[in-house]
Amino acid sequence: MNMMQLQYLIDVGEMGSFTDAARKNHITVPAISQSVSQLESELNAPLFLRSKKGVVPTEQGIRAIQHALSILRSVDKMKHELVNTQLASQGNVMIATIPGIVSQVVSTTIEFTEYNPLVNVNLIEGDTKSVLRRVRSGQADMGFVSLDSSHYDEALAWEPITRGTAVLVVNKKSQLRFHKTITGDELAHQVFVLYNDPFLRRIAQHLLINNPSNRIALTTNNLEALFQMVTVGNAVSLGPDYIVSALPVHLQEELVTIPLSGYDSNPSYLWRVTRKNVEVPGVIEQFTSKLLAHFHS
Repeated sequence: MNMMQLQYLIDVGEMGSFTDAARKNHITVPAISQSVSQLESELNAPLFLRSKKGVVPTEQGIRAIQHALSILRSVDKMKHELVNTQLASQGNVMIATIPGIVSQVVSTTIEFTEYNPLVNVNLIEGDTKSVLRRVRSGQADMGFVSLDSSHYDEALAWEPITRGTAVLVVNKKSQLRFHKTITGDELAHQVFVLYNDPFLRRIAQHLLINNPSNRIALTTNNLEALFQMVTVGNAVSLGPDYIVSALPVHLQEELVTIPLSGYDSNPSYLWRVTRKNVEVPGVIEQFTSKLLAHFHS
């Protein structure tokens, strides 16, 4: 039994004629008659009543035709899905991201392209506003930003990747490293270097108001420059813990993170953003799943 035999069975049943079914399939009448006879022998059941006026399906024939239709529909559906999967595994994926998680996105990309060698991943770094703008305008298929849950852009679809805890980042020789938590009262005459993030700026402003002896010396998206000032220049920084955990190991070994007390009522999240009311392609979901695994491993 093969697909062509099932198609011939259906055509003979619909047309009531070996001749018409043979003409439709561009084969001879004896060939299509033999195909049906082979099916009847294999199924051990008469499928048609034959007469000079044509052929009529038997009860077994009607059931066989119904099954044949179901099988061919399933085969067509399988072919369609496989073609769509192949198309989804090709082409370009444009990702816009804040610099803080570039290393995690790059690691995910390396793993992702091993399984999707025909997909070309393009990565664009930018601040939160530029990432959202690129996704909103369609310049990026998805974006990754760090924001608290009160700053939704309703034109976009938001999916949380991980929840962050606000931490103070100091070098491993700092006297502050002995604190279990930081309320802000312990911070005086500190030089802050900040990752350019709205959530962190609000915390820093609160700390500066409480103690004017603290000051901000640098705000940047360049993590290497920022944490060089922490490890070498004895500055302190703020960050969601997931950005610190995304740093290279050699930097993490030089740093100590201390939870900030009182700043978890409106936590920061790492979000994946896509355009609202636009179906997210499977290739984007696949990339997101792999990135999630990196953050939760």
